[in-house]
Amino acid sequence: MMRKATGIMVVLVLITILLVAASVEGASYNVQRGDSLWKISQRYNVTVSQLKSANGLSGDMIFPGQTLAIPQGGTSSSQYTVQRGDTLWKIAQKYNTTVAQIKSINSLTTDMIIPGQILTISAGTASRGSTSRYSTSDVELLARLVRAEAGGESYTGQVAVAATVLNRVNSSQYPNTIPGVVYQRASGYIQYCPVRNGTINRPATNTARSAVVDAINGRDPSRGALSFYNPRTATNAWIRTRPVTTVIGNHVFVR
Repeated sequence: MMRKATGIMVVLVLITILLVAASVEGASYNVQRGDSLWKISQRYNVTVSQLKSANGLSGDMIFPGQTLAIPQGGTSSSQYTVQRGDTLWKIAQKYNTTVAQIKSINSLTTDMIIPGQILTISAGTASRGSTSRYSTSDVELLARLVRAEAGGESYTGQVAVAATVLNRVNSSQYPNTIPGVVYQRASGYIQYCPVRNGTINRPATNTARSAVVDAINGRDPSRGALSFYNPRTATNAWIRTRPVTTVIGNHVFVR
């Protein structure tokens, strides 16, 4: 009788161990063509380092059909069917993510989507808490500036322009608010052409709004720049003397 009871106890212990192990391991994912560790990490709200550690990977190479363990705590993705009137911006706001993340996960190269299209959405993966520092009117103002200054530039170029304004906000050399920076007059001169010519008053685009949110959340393609200019149209000789941080599209970014 004792042996039978002991045997039952051992089986129960083994079952418990297996259940605990399963909960620690979390979900698994079957790698698809075009996947990368970064895309998968965004989809499940984990880091590339966590993925590599959980799967014993020393490099970033993965291949279609490979099964990866998803570390516990990762957020599963969901599918969303695009409705008439939808934009990437609206969908990003609905799922607390960003346009950039949706485009990356779905391998989109433009903002164009069509009704009936199915998108993979990783809800809540964006670090959006930092936007609370800025009001809705602040975000809208900066988005209008981005549209006016860089509406014809790439998405990365628009994020970079937004980042330069935020870099000024965080610099002791400039006003510490978005309106203060945008409308600043230095030695009597307005800092941004759209303020001078009135194009700052044109409505922002969804792409510009998303670029601002990405910049607020820490993305800075400008590499810490405080200013930018178009070398084909800039007439300010001083700005051409500033250290260059990077060049994106038609804009040179400087400190």
